[in-house]
Amino acid sequence: MNPLLNAENMEYKTQSITVIVRPDDIVEIINNKNWDQPDTVETATENARILKKAIDGKKRGILSNIPDTYITKEVLACYIDAEMGEIATALMTKSFASKIVGNLYLKLTGSTTKKDEEKVKVPSEIFTKRAAAEKWLLNEIAKHK
Repeated sequence: MNPLLNAENMEYKTQSITVIVRPDDIVEIINNKNWDQPDTVETATENARILKKAIDGKKRGILSNIPDTYITKEVLACYIDAEMGEIATALMTKSFASKIVGNLYLKLTGSTTKKDEEKVKVPSEIFTKRAAAEKWLLNEIAKHK
């Protein structure tokens, strides 16, 4: 059993991910072990719908484990345009090189969300260490409380 799951956590599932809403307002995305397919626009749309439901308009941040699969431009655009309502996103990767490239990409493109009809930048960072990602995300959540 996953140690993150207890009576205080809510859990949602799609074909490709499990979404856990933790009591500390971190919404954790775990890639399902039985899913080895690249995301399609359809799976990305379903995942974004579930994430928006999990965030539920509250001051919550996303902790996502990036899979080692290729993501097309269309699928990436689907996630970027979804406007799930998160206040920050911490992305976990296993590779230091992908962390550097990913952080550069985030700085160049930026992640935004609409708030009162204007775009607001959502802080996003890429980490190789879970503890650092959680600490950063909890700090971002605390700024909005």
